[in-house]
Amino acid sequence: MITVNENWTQTMGITLDDAIRLSRELLEQCPHSKKGVTRLNYCREIICEGNHAIREATCSVTFRKAVDVSLHEREGRRPSTLRELHYICRRILQSSIRIGDMRLRDIKAKHCHKVLSELFPTPRQFHKARIILHSIFACGMRHEWCAANPIIGVMKPCLAEVEIAPLAWEDMKRLLHTARKPPHRSCAALLGVMLWAGIRPAEAQRLQWDDINWEEGIILLPAKHSKTGGARCITLQSVLRRWLLRVCRGKNLTGALCPKGWNYRWKKLRNAAGIMRWQQDVLRHTFASYHLKHFKDLPQLQLEMGHSTPTLLRTRYLNMRGITKEHARLFWSPGEWC
Repeated sequence: MITVNENWTQTMGITLDDAIRLSRELLEQCPHSKKGVTRLNYCREIICEGNHAIREATCSVTFRKAVDVSLHEREGRRPSTLRELHYICRRILQSSIRIGDMRLRDIKAKHCHKVLSELFPTPRQFHKARIILHSIFACGMRHEWCAANPIIGVMKPCLAEVEIAPLAWEDMKRLLHTARKPPHRSCAALLGVMLWAGIRPAEAQRLQWDDINWEEGIILLPAKHSKTGGARCITLQSVLRRWLLRVCRGKNLTGALCPKGWNYRWKKLRNAAGIMRWQQDVLRHTFASYHLKHFKDLPQLQLEMGHSTPTLLRTRYLNMRGITKEHARLFWSPGEWC
């Protein structure tokens, strides 16, 4: 006959009848025989696994908390990047399914898809928000708040690339001619590095004169200034060297290349040159097309552009329709512009 101390039942918070009932239920779940494992040990395994599952289920945080931690880990990013991150995260937290209050571990691919479809209707918006969601769940996995990244189950949207033609030859001539005039000369240096070095507008605005190595003939774009986070060296072509020395003659070449009030000055220059419609990154696309047309060196162009593979160059950047061999030669000729 089994005797149980009353203090034990009070300490454990369970009666003897309940303990017997639980033991019976455990034994009913055990197989009648398992090689090398007694039924008692098998019951112990079930208890351990159950405890582990309960700890996993409770060791999580809300999605809102994960967003806060993820944003905190990126505090060192550039201000423009942080503004975009905060904006998209605020939008996500406004979802009708109240995803912010859900535990990170409970969020599935279907919830992510609903949020993205509801708040980001265009493919490009969907794609950008998907990337940010992916990073939030990756942060959660590092902190062991979730076991998997549910965004993997959400298909990437198909992005239709918009063709960007190189700047028309006559437009280019007017733009460069106007930039040499005193009212617009403050923009000439940045115009030159965007056109003849293929540097993105935002990257060019962060450039310092110290980033130009005149002796070695290179422009060093530091990783902190690069859009992709990787440093790159760009050839200082003779046409760009001559252009910079001419438009900045008599100036102390220190500090930033970008003048104060750049956006206003840049738009005023384009308008003065008679170019009212402007495509973002058109100068970078112009550089790529004229570079390949003249130098015929795709690997070198890939390095100068900072692309990890030539795929993007071939599918989006290279548009040499209408570019003649003679124009390509003149594009890189210092005598044509300087």
